[in-house]
This record gives sequence, structure tokens and C-alpha cells, in this order.
Amino acid sequence: MKLGTPALALLTAALGATLVAGPVYADQARYPDPADATASLTDIRAVAVQHGPKRLTVKVRFTDLRARSTGGPSGLSIGIDTDATLRGPEFRLTTGLQSGTDYQLVAVEGGDVIGDPLTCAHKVRLDFAGDRLAFAATRACLGHPDSVRVAVLMRDEFDSSHPVTDWLGAPRSYTDWIASS
Repeated sequence: MKLGTPALALLTAALGATLVAGPVYADQARYPDPADATASLTDIRAVAVQHGPKRLTVKVRFTDLRARSTGGPSGLSIGIDTDATLRGPEFRLTTGLQSGTDYQLVAVEGGDVIGDPLTCAHKVRLDFAGDRLAFAATRACLGHPDSVRVAVLMRDEFDSSHPVTDWLGAPRSYTDWIASS
């Protein structure tokens, strides 16, 4: 089929509008993780990230999340990268993974914490029956980023001389960039 100049111009304009106006990234993504930290009950098995118009939500599923662990304490860090032009995350959530542990969200620059823990709207919920952690922060808390990516690290201290670590994906890796819807 041969397109004439008017038809070709119309097709080009339609494709151009679609490509420019369409979102570059999805507003949510799910990342499976293999059973690669089998020495720990809190081996990361999957992470789901949703970057909505009002909040960022990160849900982490574990092998066996327990309120009280005879296997020793474990914790989780989520690095939140909001600026592709800067190296590393701009925010970090740290939390324990047992009942009664605390959490904090901090601003980070070059790997170093800046100032006191943030008091803006954010929360962590541990679901021991479902082996899940859910973290949510308002986009305002994170400076209203257009897109984010996250790095997730679990550290199990059952034997502090040989801690078990588990990254989502490869060590020090991030998810894809996820745009706000």
C-alpha cells in the first residue's frame, strides 16, 4: 500500500502525538526475586512498586516473616531514587522486620544521611500472616518526583559474624524508573 503525502502526514502526526503524549514508564511494576538467601526466613521473594498521583507504595514479600524470630533480628532498607542526574538514592527507609521494631525515613546525599528523620506522611506495616511489608509515603514527602526507582536490601543478623544479605535483583541494583500516574 502506497501512502500519499496527505495520508503520510496524517499518520506521522498521529504517531508523533501518541509517542510524545504517552507515558514513558508504567506507574506500577512487580519484580520477582529468587530464593537466593535461603539461610534466612526473611529472604525477599517479590517487590511491587506503585507510584500513584498521591503516594509511593512499596510492598515486599518474604519467605517467612515472623513477629518473633528465633533466627535473630533482621531488617530492611529501601533506597528511593528520585533524581536520575544524581548518583544514588535521595531517600532511605530503614526498618526492623519483627514486631515492635521501629522505622525511619531519611534524606540521603552521596550515601550519607542529611538531618533528622523525616516527619512527613509515611508509614510501614508488617503483615506477618501474609509474609509482607508495605511502605507508603506521600509524593509530597518525597518532593513530588515525576518518577522513582527503588533498591531493596534485607539483612539478617542471626549470626552477626556472617550476616545474610539479600538484594532485590543484583547487589546495589535498582528497579526500572516508574512514573507517577
